[in-house]
Amino acid sequence: MNIKNMKYKVAIKNNETQEIRIVLMDVEWMDSSYYWWNEGNYSCDCNRHLEFERVKDPNYDISNEELKCSEGKYAVLYFEFEDGQKMKFEEV
Repeated sequence: MNIKNMKYKVAIKNNETQEIRIVLMDVEWMDSSYYWWNEGNYSCDCNRHLEFERVKDPNYDISNEELKCSEGKYAVLYFEFEDGQKMKFEEV
């Protein structure tokens, strides 16, 4: 799968409501992107929450909420690349 430097979308599920939203990322896929979602900044619920909410409101401001960093409230299901390829996400 040759996906480096492609724009991508990520499917994020709110585990409480079961709602799934597709987030169009404004960055290209890099060698470190999978790590970024699995163990980096986007493995944390606060960042996943931010991206999830910005699907419906691009100006959503997380600073008005008292969110604590946690894991498990949001799940990444898969990534979809601009050429149509999909990659399932499995948390390590």
